[in-house]
Amino acid sequence: MSLTLRAPASALLAPPAPLPARTAVEPPVQPPAALVTDLPGALDPLPLPAATWGAPDALDAVAEAALVLPLTLSRPRVVSALTTVVLRAGRHAVKVYPPGTDPAHLARTTAALAGTATALLPVAAPVVTSSGVVSVSPWLGDARPVGWAATGAVLRAFHDAHADADVPDWDPLRRLVALAPDLPDDAAGVLLDAREALLRALRGLHSPLGVGVVHGDLSPANVMRRGGHPVLIDLDFVARAPREYDLTSAARRFVAGELDAATYRAFCDAYGADVLGWDGRGVLDRIALLGGVAFRLWDDRRRGAALDWLDAAVREWRTPV
Repeated sequence: MSLTLRAPASALLAPPAPLPARTAVEPPVQPPAALVTDLPGALDPLPLPAATWGAPDALDAVAEAALVLPLTLSRPRVVSALTTVVLRAGRHAVKVYPPGTDPAHLARTTAALAGTATALLPVAAPVVTSSGVVSVSPWLGDARPVGWAATGAVLRAFHDAHADADVPDWDPLRRLVALAPDLPDDAAGVLLDAREALLRALRGLHSPLGVGVVHGDLSPANVMRRGGHPVLIDLDFVARAPREYDLTSAARRFVAGELDAATYRAFCDAYGADVLGWDGRGVLDRIALLGGVAFRLWDDRRRGAALDWLDAAVREWRTPV
């Protein structure tokens, strides 16, 4: 089945450039071989934190970074803490990444998207401290919710504006490699084999929308308003990948019953495409689901929860695709 193209809505943002017309004989775009890396020994630029790392460490990191930041921070207050810690410091949002995070990775994304009107960027270079890596952005005080239609519109504008940006190639499921050594041998083997199978399938994927810059973690929760206009936030997973990956986020929620038909259609109309009938969606969905398994492994261990669900997951992932 093919991907459905739609005319993007113009009422939410300035009209983005139209999708290129395609004919029945035009070959679809495939992800280049370099898009998917498979180097288990390479360092993860965004590692998961140790179970003991959290808000107190982040506060220490902010205090240390304040000595060299080219701006003055108000007293920080913790807003959220999970794989990173987010704090509010007056007019600034401070995000602290765990030790081992690659500041060059963060800086590369910021440089590649410089001048963007569709995403929120840091206002200073990342600062490496003994307790984590500190990044500072403007605090956006407009808390009005952003819906799926506005999310689709700003995503389309983001894709179009940054199609050729020099961001890292997509490297999905990297965190699973880091977690595998602590799993029982059978579970580790099955999950890593599933990862390999999905990466092979990704290499052969036909992408009608083409490889471009994706947000990587799309939902209205990662969209806020700046000057009344929606902008994407939380750019940690920005990468070059099939653009359909960002659209599958809404499609999965629709299939799961989390979005009604009108909301899903509004998202697709605003973006200008619908991946629901695209035959490559299954591979991207499975990549997202296996990524969820990796996160659950880390989160349960962090909380000291039993992995009593792991055997069932291993049985499921013996057939990855």
